[in-house]
Amino acid sequence: MTTESDAAAGRTTPTAFLGALDASSLHPLAWLAWLASASALVFLTANPLYLSLAFLACGAVYLSVRDSAKGRALTPFVLIGLALAALSVPLNVLMGSTGPTELASLPVLTFPSWLGGVTFGGRITGEALVTAAGRAISIATLVLAAAAFNAAIDHFRLLRLAPRALSQLMLSMTIAVLVIPESATQARRVAEARRLRGRSARGLAALPALLLPTLQGALERSIQRAESLDARGFGAGGSNAGPLSALAGIGGLGLVSWGAFAHFYFGPNVPAAVAMLAGAGLIVAAVLAGGGAKRSMLRVDSWTALDVVVTSTSVLALVLLLALRVAGVGDIVYLAYPEVVAPGFHGVAALAFVLLLVPALQDVIAGRPEAGE
Repeated sequence: MTTESDAAAGRTTPTAFLGALDASSLHPLAWLAWLASASALVFLTANPLYLSLAFLACGAVYLSVRDSAKGRALTPFVLIGLALAALSVPLNVLMGSTGPTELASLPVLTFPSWLGGVTFGGRITGEALVTAAGRAISIATLVLAAAAFNAAIDHFRLLRLAPRALSQLMLSMTIAVLVIPESATQARRVAEARRLRGRSARGLAALPALLLPTLQGALERSIQRAESLDARGFGAGGSNAGPLSALAGIGGLGLVSWGAFAHFYFGPNVPAAVAMLAGAGLIVAAVLAGGGAKRSMLRVDSWTALDVVVTSTSVLALVLLLALRVAGVGDIVYLAYPEVVAPGFHGVAALAFVLLLVPALQDVIAGRPEAGE
């Protein structure tokens, strides 16, 4: 807090400087660094103890930023994602269990070959249960991390940081990402307006009266956004990045994504490595081709002390876990097979996952009072 002497002298203390910030004022790259770090940590380990820490940390960050229009609109989708993650445990266990630690045995149901020949039931082993639970925690953690990022980030601030050659692609992706939360917000407003008018119809009977105003509001917002972009001359400035550069960037993103998937799903192999290298080359070429484009901005995002803290801790968490994985310490690469055993636990690895909590501790770092004080 700023003292009376500091205020009288016109000085601003670091605490007062940080206290003026909130989640939405964090630099978009700081949030992007946190999301990338959280996602990478989840992919780098299969240890259920560490994954549980990641789940709790991402859940705390999401709870700290969900009190906004976008956060409330994303809540139903977060609940659906968590429910699907929990449902994956019995499905994975029932569709095939191997390992010596048998917990139960169920009747076997085999579908005919024209339905895929899938078999349900049979032996349920501890190895399969632990593996399925770890995967479910991973999915739930990624859902919470993505929800926290989308609830807290200003997507149009992030859009301004996109490479010029990919600016139109990023604009389309930004609008697509915002369609669902904005539509949910509009539907909530329409439902509230109907209740205020005494129209208490619920269920399918209220769907036509709810759907039409929601679609109309979404269309009006789309037109307003298009008009604002046109008024600002979006896409009308000179640019060295033609359509081939944009296509190269899109193709590069696709190759990198496919290569990463092939690497993690099939294991290290030459085609995956070549695809990732070629994709990275295409992305670099597209970025360089759009380097000559000129773009004017009404606001230039600047880094603050809190942005540096969030970014630094995110990078540190990733470095710590990578170092432990390379050194083979801490049971990072945990595998329940061939026989399930208790996973190991290392304090440094736990610290890496605890560092993901930093965005949820902004009020503590900035010295802001809690609500109601």
